[in-house]
Amino acid sequence: MTVLCHRVYSGLEIYFNKMKKKLNIAVSGIGNRALPKGIQTSNWLGWVELIHRSDEFELVAAHDPSAESIQRMVERGYLKPEQNFTDLTRMLTNVPCDALLVCNPVQYHASTIRQAIDHDLHLLVEKPFTDDLQEGRELVSLIQRKKLTACVVQNWRNKDVGRLMHQHIQDGQLGKIGHIFFRYVRDRENPKLPPYIFQEKFPLLYAMGIHHLDLFRYILNDEIISVQGQSFKPDWSLYESDTGLNLFLKTKRGTSIIYSGTISSPNKVISQESLIVEGEKGTLINESQWSEPPLWYYPKGIVDRIELTKHIKGQDRETTEQYNRSDRNILRNFSQSILGKEEPVCRAEDALKSIEVLEASRRACETGEVVYLDTTPELQLENS
Repeated sequence: MTVLCHRVYSGLEIYFNKMKKKLNIAVSGIGNRALPKGIQTSNWLGWVELIHRSDEFELVAAHDPSAESIQRMVERGYLKPEQNFTDLTRMLTNVPCDALLVCNPVQYHASTIRQAIDHDLHLLVEKPFTDDLQEGRELVSLIQRKKLTACVVQNWRNKDVGRLMHQHIQDGQLGKIGHIFFRYVRDRENPKLPPYIFQEKFPLLYAMGIHHLDLFRYILNDEIISVQGQSFKPDWSLYESDTGLNLFLKTKRGTSIIYSGTISSPNKVISQESLIVEGEKGTLINESQWSEPPLWYYPKGIVDRIELTKHIKGQDRETTEQYNRSDRNILRNFSQSILGKEEPVCRAEDALKSIEVLEASRRACETGEVVYLDTTPELQLENS
């Protein structure tokens, strides 16, 4: 009888899983983040492949002005030719869907988001949400008015190290946090990169700093209220703008953050990232390339260290799988947020606060002055 009941239950479970409706999602921007050209050398599988494997979403259409990008979608068998569009308006008008993944270049984010809002679509947007803070606030206001879900891709929050740091700190294991030291050294002086890369303003800040500064806000659950900074670059740099930064940031609860980095390092030996978080009860340390394990905890007054990521085994600790695990977490959280079953890990209004810190850091480096941030709560959900 027990065996029979188990078989009946298992059969029903399989049936209802098959009947469970996936959310229809479209993609705008079929670049390297969505569909890597070189799968063997990429640090991630890409959004298209992960959606293809997903239990939560069904990919129903894709948009990109590049015929070459669209051809890759067709050749790899993800979509039929008629499901690909070079015109965003045509795609949104002709293809019924529940959500839009925005991973086109940042200068097109705002216009793409605005069209999606007009079609009542939920949004998953690659960082940064927009390149204009004021326009971002206007878009968030529209999103809130329509009661849509808008999540922003912040990988460092969703990687295992970031999640465990957040948990350990918020559980009070470190006590009051006194300071954070972060060092970043990377060689991005590659002449084979597209020319526009070398024309970017403050490339470290906008390419990687947005991950790091957002991570600090997330693990501390605190807001940055002031920043001082200097920028620099070596004589050998190919970039027009400064490629290095020294920042000193202060949070509302009094934590000091020392951030120092460059993308002009010839280093090929030591790890790119070094993160030290010190509290009254102990220290967290992560030395990595892209925020991979291990994460170590050193309790105060004890010589032995504790690895907080020891349950993560084998390839799951490697760069590629860490990105894939992060992206899967983001997709799952996005679907659960749409369904009202979870809170977003990073709402659009939260992501805007990280952009505000980014802009303040840039101004501090340009002016040499202390820049103070407005920490007044903003963009609260409107009462309907």
